[in-house]
Amino acid sequence: MRKRALLALSLPLGAVGCLAGHAAGYALLGVSRRDAQIHGYLGLAPQFIAACAALVALALALRVTGRLQGRPAAWPFALLPAVAFCAQELIERLVAKLPAHAVLEPAVYVGLAAQLPIAFLAYLAAQALLRGADAVARALAPRPAFTLRPALVPEPAAALRLTPKPLTHDRLGRAPPRR
Repeated sequence: MRKRALLALSLPLGAVGCLAGHAAGYALLGVSRRDAQIHGYLGLAPQFIAACAALVALALALRVTGRLQGRPAAWPFALLPAVAFCAQELIERLVAKLPAHAVLEPAVYVGLAAQLPIAFLAYLAAQALLRGADAVARALAPRPAFTLRPALVPEPAAALRLTPKPLTHDRLGRAPPRR
C-alpha cells in the first residue's frame, strides 16, 4: 500500500516531466507544419498540468497527515516518462494516419534524450516536496503544554537497607535439608 501511495506523487511528476521533454524536443528542433497538426491536442496541456498538480497536492496532504510514508522510488521517474513519450509519439503518428516508422524523426530522438535529465529533476523535486511536507508535519505536530520530570527520590538511609544474613544450619526454614 505504501508504494502505491507514493506513486500518487511519482506518476504526476513523471507525466509532467514527459510533457516537458516532449516540448523540449520540439522546441530545440522546431515544429514542422505536419507536427503542428499532430500536436493540436497539446492545447489542453494546462488542464493536464493542473490535474497533475492536484494529485501532487493530494499526495503531499497525505504525507503531512502521516498516511503517506516512505520515499519515492527512482524507477517511475526513470522508466515511465521515456516509455510514455515513445507511446505518445507513436500514437500521434498513427492517429495522423502516418506510418509507424515516422516516429524515427530527429525531434523524437531529442525529446527522448531530454526525458532522462528532466526525470532526474522531477525525482529531485519529489524528494524536496516530501522533505517540505515532513517539515510541515513536524511543525504542525502537537506538543505537550508541560513536561513531567521524574521526581527525585532520596536514597534510603543505610539503616533501612536490608542485608542478607547467613542461614541458620544452612537450611531454609521448613524446607528439607540440602543433600
